[in-house]
Amino acid sequence: MKKYLGIVLTSCLTVSLLAACSSQGNTPSESPKGNDQASAPSTSSSPVTLKFASWSINEAATKDALQQMADTYMSLHKNVKIEFIGIPFGNIKDQTFVMASSGDAPDIIQTFTASFPTYAASDIVEPLDDLLGKDYVNDLLPSYKDDYTYNGKLMGIPWAASPYVLYWNKDLFKKAGLEQKPPKTIDEMLDIARKISKLKTDSGESIYGLGEPTDKLPINGMIFLKTLYSFGGSILDTNGKVNVNTPETISAFKYYQTLISENLSPQAAKLKDLRNLFAIGRLGMYADGYYGKAVFRSLSGKGEAFDSTWEAALMPAGKSGKSVSIGEAHGLVITKDSKNKQEAVNFIKFLTDKDMMLLYHQKSDVVSARKSVSTLPEFNNTPFDKALNQQMNAINALPKNNQGLEQSYLDMADSILKVTIAKETPEKIAADLDAKLKQTLK
Repeated sequence: MKKYLGIVLTSCLTVSLLAACSSQGNTPSESPKGNDQASAPSTSSSPVTLKFASWSINEAATKDALQQMADTYMSLHKNVKIEFIGIPFGNIKDQTFVMASSGDAPDIIQTFTASFPTYAASDIVEPLDDLLGKDYVNDLLPSYKDDYTYNGKLMGIPWAASPYVLYWNKDLFKKAGLEQKPPKTIDEMLDIARKISKLKTDSGESIYGLGEPTDKLPINGMIFLKTLYSFGGSILDTNGKVNVNTPETISAFKYYQTLISENLSPQAAKLKDLRNLFAIGRLGMYADGYYGKAVFRSLSGKGEAFDSTWEAALMPAGKSGKSVSIGEAHGLVITKDSKNKQEAVNFIKFLTDKDMMLLYHQKSDVVSARKSVSTLPEFNNTPFDKALNQQMNAINALPKNNQGLEQSYLDMADSILKVTIAKETPEKIAADLDAKLKQTLK
């Protein structure tokens, strides 16, 4: 039985995250020199249908931009039809594995950093180094290229990239008598959170100073790495072996325990819960990617007017004295069973070239994982752009992809619940997690 069928039956891990983004922007019209050949009109007459499984095509904040990209490509390549298969974010991994096991795999699948390791370790996706070419591969930012590499091969393309930055509510800072500036260190962030958490809404509801996602989801385990890195830790030692039973891991767990025990953060929160609380003025600070902006704009009911309420800043410094975060990206993989691999590569190059990334950036604030694109002035116009790109230069790569990595993210999220809800000691949980990961990440 094929490996991917085993994954469908035994590893149905799903993640729940509303990754929606929106803002208005103009369509870029001028192509720079050196744009990928996929942007040029097609001279082939052979009809091609590319099936593209995507959650973004289902979401109001992103579907128009994605459809516009596809329509533009089809106008240049008259023989190509882009056929979207809309699948909700939380279901796309399991459904595409089922499709592949039944011989009906799409050509292209949209994926996400936290769930990508399961694709990478399967036999349903195609290695991309040769198909993309050396120039394209070398143009990818190193940390994002590493995040989509498995056993030395590039197995996916980082598409819509984002670091995690700190969002902070200026109105709540003012109500708490705080200066209008973000915290520079973790200790300062905790002090600010304590002051904000003393506030109440007009109807007497709690206001939280600092939100961290702590529900048992793989994405929350991945976000935990942001905190672990800030405390100087890692899940791997310098020899690449699992070692999380360390003082740094214990300090990171104590941080989460402090947030919940002092009621600074809501219990067992999902990222979507934090976005909602931030949107309605009940959360002072939380970390998120670029897509948080569009979600809380919408949830606030104020749209762009809500921008006067918040700002984005670098993640506060921890033990090292320097800001450190993680980066993640919506990615694209090409299935091994695709009959149109080269056309799929051409379309992906088109989606990630300067013009289409600028369109996507103007509508949804996405950041490019390509060095030649992310540094362009058009991607660094606003304070929000600058915060994202500044943090892009202060991120640590995620652990190397491993067939057990997605499960390890779930184990990390479970450990956070144990120290916050079950109130087990950080020392015990660090030892328990170490033992689990040594089995999971063999």
